[in-house]
Amino acid sequence: MPAYPLRSVDDQFLRDAPLVVASTVKLDAPPARVWQALGSDEMWSWLPLIDQLDWQTPRPHTEGAVRRLRLGRFLTVDEEFYRWETDRRATFRITHQSRKVLDALIEDFVLRPAGTGTELTWTMAVSPLKGRGLPLGLLAPLLKPGNTAAIAGIKKILR
Repeated sequence: MPAYPLRSVDDQFLRDAPLVVASTVKLDAPPARVWQALGSDEMWSWLPLIDQLDWQTPRPHTEGAVRRLRLGRFLTVDEEFYRWETDRRATFRITHQSRKVLDALIEDFVLRPAGTGTELTWTMAVSPLKGRGLPLGLLAPLLKPGNTAAIAGIKKILR
């Protein structure tokens, strides 16, 4: 379905992207349980903007796994995980989109033990296509609080 490719980027983009937003949440669950929630079909189910999430590759997931996500019936993207370190870290890049709005996007999830719980940091690095979508000046102030609220929603799965 998503037909338009994005620029292929790697970890360097997490430092050099025009917009990098990191959000951290402390969770009352061990890393293994948080990891299970991150890879579940329920991940993001609490966020109305995401109305469809389908794994395109069979379980168990690993490096190379592909997930398709639809945002508000407006944009469908394919996400390819290029890092899959069970219970520790997962990183994906968007490879294709259904509409030409993004130049490149990476998301990185890092889990760190914190006492009996986990500190989860989600970093999003994005470059919109020039002349399309929201300008970075408008997007940046929305993403930090929005991403912090979004990632905190994982608490609903962990209950």
